[in-house]
Amino acid sequence: MNSIIKFLGFEDDGLECDPPRVEKGARVITLRKKVVPHYCPFCCHRMHSRGIYVRTVNHPVMQDGMPLILKVEQRRWRCTNSECNYVSTDQFSFLNKYKHNTAVTDLMILNAFRDSRLSARQIADRYNVSDSYALKLFSMYVKMNRRQLGEAISVDEVYVNVPHVCKYALVIQDFITSEPIDLLPGRRAEVTEPYFSSIPINERRKVRYFISDMYRPYIGYIEKYFPNAISIVDSFHVVKFINGRLRSYMQQLTRKLNRQDRDEHQRREEALHMSLEFRHSREYRLMKNYKWIVLSNPENLPHDMHYHYDRTLEQYVDYYILEDLFFKVDPNLKTFRILKNKYISFNQKYWNDPNKAKPALNDLISEYRKSGYPLFRDIADTLDANSTSIINSFIVVEKYCKDGVHHSRLSNGPMECINRIAKDLKRNARGYRNFEHLRNRFLFSTRENARILGSPRPEEEYVVHTGKKRGPYKKRKPTHQ
Repeated sequence: MNSIIKFLGFEDDGLECDPPRVEKGARVITLRKKVVPHYCPFCCHRMHSRGIYVRTVNHPVMQDGMPLILKVEQRRWRCTNSECNYVSTDQFSFLNKYKHNTAVTDLMILNAFRDSRLSARQIADRYNVSDSYALKLFSMYVKMNRRQLGEAISVDEVYVNVPHVCKYALVIQDFITSEPIDLLPGRRAEVTEPYFSSIPINERRKVRYFISDMYRPYIGYIEKYFPNAISIVDSFHVVKFINGRLRSYMQQLTRKLNRQDRDEHQRREEALHMSLEFRHSREYRLMKNYKWIVLSNPENLPHDMHYHYDRTLEQYVDYYILEDLFFKVDPNLKTFRILKNKYISFNQKYWNDPNKAKPALNDLISEYRKSGYPLFRDIADTLDANSTSIINSFIVVEKYCKDGVHHSRLSNGPMECINRIAKDLKRNARGYRNFEHLRNRFLFSTRENARILGSPRPEEEYVVHTGKKRGPYKKRKPTHQ
């Protein structure tokens, strides 16, 4: 029996255990204190047992693949001195006086919150507690503080949609360690200005690289708060910007084809004086479903696609037939893809060589402007306005990973990974109303070995009252006729 007590982690003097038994598919273990003489701590008279109270304690540790039911027998002791009548009960080191969960259970619940795939409800069901208990326990023992700014930091927004607080939260990440520094309730100036200004200037001077997308206020942070940093425009967002412009062009073309199809359908009905089934043209279906032919990177195109019957186009195709049909809808798209791929090639070519990247980018901007397409002239203007930040993105630094130190190009790639975690938290929880809880949960899930407080926080620190304050309750008395 002592081995079972040690396995369960119940290190308590004078503890004994009954042989385990199986009841209704669960293993039942009964624990109690050994009966020894008790003496009153005040008058030193002998104390007598007043009976046994059996408590069913939540301790969700599996035993041989079966759920565990832990029963604790507590004796109540009363002093025999009639003038004293002091009463006490058996106490256990693994169990608080007024709780039905062992200390190990609380620790298991807190560790489960590190998994961003689990909602509070799922964690509560796993450990046989209410979701309000799990949330309160997390708020009591988890408080994530801001991390120190590093040599290279990244910023990006993520959609969280916390009512009455913010739709987009601002994520700040240390690029070198890939761990988040903090999560702010929005990217508005009234949020970011007091936050960055409150950070000591000596700490802000340590930042050498500031990585962001092409959002102008982000780039403006460098002049305001980080005097020794240079701007890095993430290459992923530049490619995303170019693809966004191409996608908008193809969407306009899709809408135009849709209008033409409907007008043609209406003319046919009027000519035949009868109702006809509406079907989109093949050109519309191509443009609606196969934009990836232009938007995908060259190495991701399925050149080895086998010859098969396509239900959308109602004919047999392979990749090259599909490509030929697509570009017949608008021949400009073939030129657009060539021009876009030139930036993809430029982006992949000058790794750790920003000096050579500068003239290559100028040549590419000049080619876009001379292409004769307004779409690429606008893209050229944007690239020209952010040329210095784009060239800085080819700088390579040492980055700490789990398997050692690697050389990595400055980008917001690691940021996209942790942004996904914030979206998963929002989706699994069906949304949040308490931004502070979302922030703690996000940082607790994404930081390696995030700490748990040794003592609980006072309730006034973490209780946030959302919604309207309840008014006076007036009970309506029934009227008797």
